[in-house]
Amino acid sequence: MAPPPPARGAPAADRRRQHSRSPRAPYSLRPLRPDDLENISRVHWRACRIAYRFMGWSYSLDEVRRWYADKMKEWDWGQVACAGEAVVAFIAATGPHLDQLFVDPDHQRAGLGSLLLIAMLERRLRPVTLCVFEDNRPARALYEKFGFRQADEWWDAQENAPALSYRLD
Repeated sequence: MAPPPPARGAPAADRRRQHSRSPRAPYSLRPLRPDDLENISRVHWRACRIAYRFMGWSYSLDEVRRWYADKMKEWDWGQVACAGEAVVAFIAATGPHLDQLFVDPDHQRAGLGSLLLIAMLERRLRPVTLCVFEDNRPARALYEKFGFRQADEWWDAQENAPALSYRLD
């Protein structure tokens, strides 16, 4: 049974105790940099090939890289998780909107998603919003574990899949 979510306004240390897991490998966090384009594109491409099977996701690594080249300009905050020097996960946001959170499949289930999400929440910007595909159950479970709740739903015509917005006040 999972521990109850922390009370609103719970100190960051309480959130860490309730949600963080000890990583199985030595990971470190650092700020996302413009020269991480190739790294985050690779992480995204590898993760989506598994996470988005339900919608037949088939973009090439080059297409992802081109998309992120423009997307990175929108973000005002981001972190990467590294195993040694290798970027294995990342999170990016604009203000309180969490835009991207991906973990390389070889490093999933090691607590990196929680670690990155905690870093985002420690910014103390509220309400935090994000979008997630309805069928991406592992991502939804992570967000819900931290107290995010569904705020809206719509049909994503570009990806031909139902999408949800989540919010944390």
